[in-house]
Amino acid sequence: MFQNILVPIDFSEDSYYALEHAIKLAEKFNSTLFILHVNHDESMLYHYLSEEEFEEIRKRALNEAKKQLEMLNQKFPKLKDIDHNYNVRRGVPYVEIIEEIESKPIDLVIIGSHGRTGAKRFFFGGTAEKVARRAKTNIMITRRYDFEEN
Repeated sequence: MFQNILVPIDFSEDSYYALEHAIKLAEKFNSTLFILHVNHDESMLYHYLSEEEFEEIRKRALNEAKKQLEMLNQKFPKLKDIDHNYNVRRGVPYVEIIEEIESKPIDLVIIGSHGRTGAKRFFFGGTAEKVARRAKTNIMITRRYDFEEN
């Protein structure tokens, strides 16, 4: 039913909850998981830093994201039994997620409803909602109940 599942990850507990659901579905349907992290576009920093400093920040952010993605195998041991791959993109999160959907034969996107921002919005200003409105594929938005909020 779902051969290719995309899971955007921002390393928040809500995105990990979405990944847990994706792993369960991938096991059930023998799906391939595409795990995506989007580094925010830091192009405004270019105006304040030298070119070398700017490139160093970009490289560090990319390397850190790759390290965190690789650590998902330890946090989620069932990943070793599932066909999966990681990708890191840079830009506006919802735009990059849509680009990723359009560049692969994605059947389902599983995305957390909240992310790590202070406003408790996934990435920036409701990325899950923006993806759901624009994507031309199935979307599952997961919500982790937060006992501290309610």
